[in-house]
Amino acid sequence: MSNYSSALVFLESLAGYLICIVVALFALLVLWRIFDRTIDLKFLLSEKDKDSERAVASMSRFQLLIFIFVIAFSFFLVVISNIKIVQRQTKVDYNNLPELPDVPRGVLELLGISASSYAVSKAIQHGAGKSGNGDGGAEARAGGAPGGRPPEGD
Repeated sequence: MSNYSSALVFLESLAGYLICIVVALFALLVLWRIFDRTIDLKFLLSEKDKDSERAVASMSRFQLLIFIFVIAFSFFLVVISNIKIVQRQTKVDYNNLPELPDVPRGVLELLGISASSYAVSKAIQHGAGKSGNGDGGAEARAGGAPGGRPPEGD
C-alpha cells in the first residue's frame, strides 16, 4: 500500500502545473517585450566599442550563452525521458517515483569556468579603461591617466 493519498498526488500535480503556467506566462511576457522592442537585444552577444556606438563581438558572452542553452536542453531531455519511462509502466509505484537527475560535477565546473571567463573579461576591460557599456573605465571617470596621474600637458 502506498503512503501517498490520491488527493496529495493530485495536489502535487496541480501545483506543478500551476508553476509551469506561471513560468510560461513570464516567458511569454519577456518574448512580447522583445517583440515590442521594450527589451533591446542589440548587445546580447556583443559589447559597445569604447570610441563609438559600434557593436563588437564578445566570445565570452557567446560561449556562456551556448553553454547555458546546451546544459539546459540536455537536462530538459533527461527529465522528459524519465517521465516517459514512468508513463510506460502499467502500475505506478508512488514510493519509487523518479527524482530530478543529478547534474554531474564536471558540467557545473565547465559552466562555472565559462561564467568566470566572462567576468574576468569584463574586469580586464574595466581595468584597461574599456567599459562594456561605453562609459569608460576608472581613468575616464577620474579624468586622469592610468595610475591616478593627471593627464600630461596640464
